[in-house]
Amino acid sequence: MNRSTPLANRNVFIKCVLPTLSYCFIASPVWAQAAVELPATDIQGSRVTQDEGYTTSQASTASKSDVPIKEEAQSINVVTQQTLADYQVRSLNDAMKFVSGVSQGNTLGGSRDSLVKRGFGTNDDGSILRDGVRSNLGHNFSATTERVEVLKGPASMLYGALEPGGLVNVISKQPEYTQSTTLSGSAYSEGGGTMALDTTGPLGDTGLAYRLIAERGHEDYWRNYGVNESTLVAPSLAWTGERASLNLSYEYNEYSNPFDRGTVFRNGHPADIDYDKRLDEPWAKSVGIRETATARFEYELSEDWKTRVTYGWNNDRYSLSIAQPGTLTGNMLSRRANGAHYDDETRYASWDFMGKQELFGQRHDLLVGVDNQVSDQFRGKTYRGKVQSGFDVTSPVYGNLPEPSLVSSTDSDLRNQLNSSSVYLKDNWHLDDRWILVFGGRYQHYDQYSDQGLGGDYDVNRDDNGDAFVPFLGLVYKATETLSLYGNYSRSFKPNDVVAEGRQTFDPEEGRSYEVGAKYDPLPGLNINLALFDIIKKNVVTVTDDIAQAAGKVGSQGLELDITGRLADRWDLIGTYAYTHTEILDDPDDEGHRLADAPKHTASLYLSHHLNVPAEFGAWHAGAGARYVGERAANNANDFWLSSYTVADAFLRWESPVLGHKTSLQLNVDNLFDKQYYPSSTGSELQVSVGEPRTARLSASVTF
Repeated sequence: MNRSTPLANRNVFIKCVLPTLSYCFIASPVWAQAAVELPATDIQGSRVTQDEGYTTSQASTASKSDVPIKEEAQSINVVTQQTLADYQVRSLNDAMKFVSGVSQGNTLGGSRDSLVKRGFGTNDDGSILRDGVRSNLGHNFSATTERVEVLKGPASMLYGALEPGGLVNVISKQPEYTQSTTLSGSAYSEGGGTMALDTTGPLGDTGLAYRLIAERGHEDYWRNYGVNESTLVAPSLAWTGERASLNLSYEYNEYSNPFDRGTVFRNGHPADIDYDKRLDEPWAKSVGIRETATARFEYELSEDWKTRVTYGWNNDRYSLSIAQPGTLTGNMLSRRANGAHYDDETRYASWDFMGKQELFGQRHDLLVGVDNQVSDQFRGKTYRGKVQSGFDVTSPVYGNLPEPSLVSSTDSDLRNQLNSSSVYLKDNWHLDDRWILVFGGRYQHYDQYSDQGLGGDYDVNRDDNGDAFVPFLGLVYKATETLSLYGNYSRSFKPNDVVAEGRQTFDPEEGRSYEVGAKYDPLPGLNINLALFDIIKKNVVTVTDDIAQAAGKVGSQGLELDITGRLADRWDLIGTYAYTHTEILDDPDDEGHRLADAPKHTASLYLSHHLNVPAEFGAWHAGAGARYVGERAANNANDFWLSSYTVADAFLRWESPVLGHKTSLQLNVDNLFDKQYYPSSTGSELQVSVGEPRTARLSASVTF
């Protein structure tokens, strides 16, 4: 239904965009007088539905189209715009406390997103997407984020080389055809704050709509020194014609963040030192520029078929300066000044055909496409300083370790390239009103290249290629209008980038997964999702006595439960629980151990309430909840562990028209009970990340 229809007896218009990523808006009579009726189409990455609150019925990630979540044979979670706003989410790691089975991994001193999904994941595994395009950026959550979609289990059928635990797709805000401007700001309890602008609307009668998001942040780091700074500018433009649409977007983010290796453990326990004292130097930071650009063109070939061409590009150019810890003798920590300059880039192009085809009285929701992706990661000048001892962790004295300046010619100019081209197909075949057979596959050809060394004196580490086919097979049974059951078998692959002596390379890691689950809506607007899964990954490269071999095998089995949505009138709920048993199945040293940073038990429970107060006092909303992360191994050797922890958060928001404009004031308190905790590790007792203490944020906004 691509049309604008006047409401009977009213001078207003409703415009709906269906079917893929849908939104509707109502134009006021004033606007309608000057409006030009525009044909509509869908734009991947715009809001999928008008579902409000903490739940939604559709997500684009599982099919690149408008297939309802209940008709997908996979586990899908969506962290909605309302959830992000209520709890003032500032990072992907914060967003994942509302999703079962996801924990924090090694964040490389806080410089990168690192999410462990169903036991699998690193800070550089390619499992984070921006509007369906794989991202090489260190951090992917920003003021442009509309919502976050999480696709559990192997996703290689649609997205290529990936770990088998799943992927996270960050969906951006899109231009709208209703004029709106929001000014907002926040003050942070540690010092500093943010100012932001978000403006959108039509550009006359051209069929164009624009959006401009800008934000400036300057906040003191919660430990004893450091500042988080960022300047973001993100313009986007949309054009909608009779049968075609075009969406262009760009984001520029200049940033500077502390590079904090955390604290040290001794004999498996945190050393008895000040929790808020850093063990590095004031120059230890990450400074750079992140950019993304996306272009999407869609054309309706017929009532049932459309085509989409997508081009995406992202780039992160940054420098790291690190006071790298070495050894701890008594209270004395040895350190060295390390650092490097990086240039990470992704280029992506795809051509998709989406259709709803009737064959012999049975409907097929079809996706056929081709894509090409280039990932180019480059580490330029690399600094490796000399070891310097004598830093007392119980009484830190800063300034004695100079900034990185000693260039290592052998470690510099490291380039890793992965170029892949693929063809893929997916079909949601409606056998009848209740049964849906979901099947598909991807054939992918890839080329890998790696070299290292400064200037003309370099070594080619690898220059090879390969092919992979990854299938997907699933079945959905719609038992009732409110209950669907599903099961699937799927596979994944991810090329190994390890190079052994003699330039020996290894076959890609391969994963296989079985999953069964249920999706149930006991009440309107309340969703319950249950999943049971079993994953095996093989060809994991292990290194013993400096000899590498692709003999490793690891496994993950578990259960996930998510409950989200409207619990009762004025009450909203998010509840999650995950049991994840990970095990190293084949390894010369670590067989039988648990995988690092993969807790066996995680859970969260958040409740929000719309207070029943007289209208003249405005609308009041309050919420609170907590997340629990169980004990987890700090490394695959399992020679030390990170304790379980529970952290609580709360918010209170007031909304009311002021001088005719929507105005809100909100207070968020994170880590309400000031819990000291350790969310992840690099695998070393000398590099364990520390959790943020109790902090508060006061936010205000006005929309006109």
